[in-house]
Amino acid sequence: MQGIIVFILVFFVVVTVHELGHLIAAKRSGILCQEFAIGFGPKIFSKKIGETNYTIRLLPLGGYVKMPDNVFDFNNEISPYDIKKGMQLYLKLNDNNKVEKIILDRSNDIDLIQIEVDEYDLTENLFIQGFTNNGQELEKFSVEKSACVVFSGMEEQIAPLDRMFSSHSWKKQFVTLFAGPFMNFILALFIFIGISIYSGVPVKEAVVGKVIENMPAQQAGLKEDDKILSVNGNSTSTYIDVVENVINSGGEQLVLKVERNGSEETIKITPQVKTVTNNKGEEQKVYQIGIYQKTKIDVVESISVGSQNTLYYGTAIFKGIVGLFASAFNGSFSLDNLGGPVAIYELSNEAAKNGLLQIFKWIGLLSVNLGLMNLIPIPVLDGGRIVFVMYEGIFGKPISKKAQYYLTAIFSILLVILMLAVTWNDISRLFGK
Repeated sequence: MQGIIVFILVFFVVVTVHELGHLIAAKRSGILCQEFAIGFGPKIFSKKIGETNYTIRLLPLGGYVKMPDNVFDFNNEISPYDIKKGMQLYLKLNDNNKVEKIILDRSNDIDLIQIEVDEYDLTENLFIQGFTNNGQELEKFSVEKSACVVFSGMEEQIAPLDRMFSSHSWKKQFVTLFAGPFMNFILALFIFIGISIYSGVPVKEAVVGKVIENMPAQQAGLKEDDKILSVNGNSTSTYIDVVENVINSGGEQLVLKVERNGSEETIKITPQVKTVTNNKGEEQKVYQIGIYQKTKIDVVESISVGSQNTLYYGTAIFKGIVGLFASAFNGSFSLDNLGGPVAIYELSNEAAKNGLLQIFKWIGLLSVNLGLMNLIPIPVLDGGRIVFVMYEGIFGKPISKKAQYYLTAIFSILLVILMLAVTWNDISRLFGK
């Protein structure tokens, strides 16, 4: 149960922050945002605030901000509400006799005007024309720019041409698209800075921090705050010097000269030998004495350490993504290198077992991963759409609507197939344990 709660928390935080980036940038650019959704599939919660429907949907596979885009209306026949000639619907007029609501669901409200659609335009000329009074009169109604279409129990604001995503400058489109991944990087940065502030930053000097119980250091009498001056006669000005001496000890006894309360003492420690398996599957020996590096609370230095950690994990994940694409060409690709919702649940469950600090670290890692994955330049992701926008910025004209439409449709299908395969592989691996 704990793992499920952490999974939902991690998913909600990372996806919400990403989509908030898109939402804030779009609204500041004047782009209409009809829906802000967390999850996909059937909606389980919906609330309309201003122009935007805020929804939570059943399937935890991501999220989206619905921004109308005339790129996908290249043949002028696509209606997002499936309004067709001859269709029966209902109109609600405001005090200026302009349409403020177009209701697709059947209604017995006597204040509504029933109409059989003859012609309409909800993007440029903003009108709807049809037969009223049981088909005896043909009337034309002006539609407000802020009018809503009501369908399936939800109101959605219409999208005049000037509010559509692709009607804005390429710079505004770029900022709106990049804002999602950017917010993921900012979230990770704040998390890693927060972890550094809470945990403290490492002290560079060779000062002992926590001493682990029943390990050689404790048994030999080494104590917290002892300053290690030398190991086997080798001067140790930094903690790294101490670590290197332990690693290179070969398990032989070490003679430490330490400073404690203003006086020097000599302590003899024999490292503990442990056999571990490295990333290549090879066994190797490691030597430990059982001490941690001393840490201190330093907000300014924590900002630096948190930034370095964000950059470090971002670089590692970026290299992993590059390696993944390279594996597709050298024949070493495997679905085991990818993880879907099931794998995220597993890792969230592991993080939950290791405490709150590990949960936050996992959120930070996943946030960086989501930001970088979304910048992969394929059409269905932010990165692909950024490529389209950059093309327009460089050449002064957009890629043809048909090309954008078909490329996005093809890659959407491929991505769904890949996600299904990865999820099945994760489930098979989970139950095969």
